[in-house]
Amino acid sequence: MKKLFHPKVTAIVSVISMLFVLVGGALVTKTDSGLGCGRSWPLCHGQIIPSNINLELIIEYSHRLVSGLAIIIILLLSYQAWKHFRHVKETKFLIIVTLIFIVIQSLLGAGAVLFDQSDLIKALHFGISLISFASVFLLATIIFNLDETFNTAAINIPKSIRIHFYSLFVYTLVVVYTGALVRHKQSSLVCGGWPFCSNDQPFNIGAYSLEQGIQMGHRVLAGILFIWVVGLLIHIYKNHRHEKFLINGWLIATLLIFSQVVLGALIIITILNPVIALMHAIMISLFFALLCYLIMLALRVAKKEEE
Repeated sequence: MKKLFHPKVTAIVSVISMLFVLVGGALVTKTDSGLGCGRSWPLCHGQIIPSNINLELIIEYSHRLVSGLAIIIILLLSYQAWKHFRHVKETKFLIIVTLIFIVIQSLLGAGAVLFDQSDLIKALHFGISLISFASVFLLATIIFNLDETFNTAAINIPKSIRIHFYSLFVYTLVVVYTGALVRHKQSSLVCGGWPFCSNDQPFNIGAYSLEQGIQMGHRVLAGILFIWVVGLLIHIYKNHRHEKFLINGWLIATLLIFSQVVLGALIIITILNPVIALMHAIMISLFFALLCYLIMLALRVAKKEEE
């Protein structure tokens, strides 16, 4: 029983459950299942076990059940992290962030069901979920004591690279928000071409509809993110090749963002294949979590330099 509730087991289950919450939320949006249970929350059509079952109801109710289970697991994770790892300076902050954002995430989910919300508000949901996932992921790295595994005390992250990491954190959230807005505005397939909206008239920007403008705006922002990440990898390799952890970490980040771009193109080519669309959400989630881990290390390096 002790092994079953060991902090490392809880950490793994928490990360996986939060990833399922992210994917489930994306699936709800992509299948337009947000009102699969009607205007009833937390029950489904006012019932614990609904009677008239359809696909939208299954998707929406499953997402609610997974989210509820994830909250219970995260509460256990927070307790164990506080009990056994509060000596690590980031632990208290991460616990607070995790609990606050999981509450906000739940309230946004409930609000989307109980009230009519604008697409601008609905698009916030994925970004909030992303921060929740990242904070749980960071707690997991503390519980697994990755500091000793990777000898992070010896890592040097130059100030110029740290600034890139901090800036990428903000910019990635902007890109994620526009991607969520594409889904909520049902703009995923308004452009028949890739990378241009129309391959026949690639520069006819004045003819874009609002939905096409949102879609192309997201593509441009995502393209800048890709160029930024690749450019930073080249810079790190040229100027800091002796920092193996930094090179390897950012190489993984680059591969994740490359996969994100490829999957984004495949969404258009395959006409919104659901598996590809969900993988698209997973890749950006993993990239953001890794970025947050590198930022945590960067903050430690900055603190060490001040001392």
